[in-house]
Amino acid sequence: MAVKNFSSRVQICGRSAGCHGGHNAVEQSAYISRETMYCEYDGKTYSPKYSEDLVHTEVLLPENAPKEYADPKVLWNAVEMAEKSNNAQTARTVRMELPNNWSYELATEVVRALCEREFVKKGMCVQFAIHDSVNKKTGQRNLHVHILLTMRGIDENGKWMPKQKKVYLTDEKGERIPLIDKATGQQKVDKQNRRQWKCKSVPTNDWNSKENARQWRKDFVDTINAVNERMGMTDYFWEYRSFKEQGLEIKPQIHLGEKASAMERAGIHTIRGDINRDIIARNAIVLKAQAALEQAKKELEEIKASPVKVVTAIRNEILDMIREIAKRNSNRLNLPVIKGEYLKKINDRSVLQKKDWMESFVHDMGWTTFAEMNADREKLKQSYDDLLTDRTVKADRINYLSTLLDKYEDYKPYIKYHKEQWAVTGWVRKRYERSHIAELEYYDMYRDELKGMIKEPDKKISPVSWKKELEKLKPEYDKTQKPYSQLVWKLAAIEVLNYNRKDLERMLESERHQQVRQISRSAKRENALE
Repeated sequence: MAVKNFSSRVQICGRSAGCHGGHNAVEQSAYISRETMYCEYDGKTYSPKYSEDLVHTEVLLPENAPKEYADPKVLWNAVEMAEKSNNAQTARTVRMELPNNWSYELATEVVRALCEREFVKKGMCVQFAIHDSVNKKTGQRNLHVHILLTMRGIDENGKWMPKQKKVYLTDEKGERIPLIDKATGQQKVDKQNRRQWKCKSVPTNDWNSKENARQWRKDFVDTINAVNERMGMTDYFWEYRSFKEQGLEIKPQIHLGEKASAMERAGIHTIRGDINRDIIARNAIVLKAQAALEQAKKELEEIKASPVKVVTAIRNEILDMIREIAKRNSNRLNLPVIKGEYLKKINDRSVLQKKDWMESFVHDMGWTTFAEMNADREKLKQSYDDLLTDRTVKADRINYLSTLLDKYEDYKPYIKYHKEQWAVTGWVRKRYERSHIAELEYYDMYRDELKGMIKEPDKKISPVSWKKELEKLKPEYDKTQKPYSQLVWKLAAIEVLNYNRKDLERMLESERHQQVRQISRSAKRENALE
């Protein structure tokens, strides 16, 4: 199992020059959500430069937060307007990478649960946005999450709380210590002639603790490893500790930033980029032996993998499209990020970018035209819809029965007290009721709760029949997993093929325009020579 070192960054967003997370919470929200936003504090409109990499964004709120804060425009404008100082810290930004082979649905589910546990439960308002980009040169995907956090708590009235509070210092007797004027030797007074006392400012919450960043890294990585293990994705063990903590003699790269990243993508070298290139070169020496081992493992896995079927030389417009795209795109296909209804359910999406895999898939399906493929798509979609309905019904029933059985376990210990109560009569029963008043009250409470949960008209408490039905349903549901997964993969592959067909048409049209312009320029030069 290879080790994957986890990458994360925590920064402060604020109005001073030292806030590397940005100067404006509204601007940061616009950036991560890829949405144009107007800031009431500075009167500026912030428009994102990119939009194609957004997978999902949402806002999570603690109980006391006003409901309108679910709109990020409202939330972050309220954050900005709550700060009066020109050097105020307005928000905290967190960026953490995610496994590239996770489906978008899985990534969203895990990130949402982590944010609820680590941030919302402690009183923070949270906006998270999952992005998925691809390096056009290497084809390397980059699934990651941006998290924007508030720094003020919200009181029971839905109002922003102060970040700090004043605490008076006291002596050994517990009495406040007067603030002495050195010039007069007397206790200082303010303009209203009120006596002044020694005091200090203390935070109203522990959200600024430096230990938090390490704890968040550890929790994120522990969760990633647990989810990967549950899903059988055990190729990598994610490591949250720094290189130094692991005892490795390699250095982490520095953060490029938005401007330097854009310049580097355009082929322009930057100082930060040069620093990272130097770090990469130095680390390469240290990691050379490890890289050789990993490459050997990779080659062995490729040898073990089932060989790609030879595609017959029959005229096939889908295969032609795949090969044309592959020629123009480093021997791989492109993936739609946002519009993939089925693609977002796939874990290892990189498989669908592989030219050989796609050719083999088209051959196995027996398609030669896009018309044939899309006709089959309708049939596959109908099968998917039918199977999804069946799975949803079964899953809902399984959850319902599991919830009833869980509640029954709370109720079960108190049944004996009810039976013993009615096994006696007269003053003996009254004495029993007095000595077991709490247990009998719990019996009534759990029984009422359980009956309130039962949807059947007779409201009968039947744990034996519930368990029997559950034991029958679970295997039936499990049997649907494989055909469901196969349908999702086929429909996702069709999405990718249709997307690349349109992408190729766009590329060809662009190439035709370039040819026309080139011919036109050549003709002008010839006319000029004549």
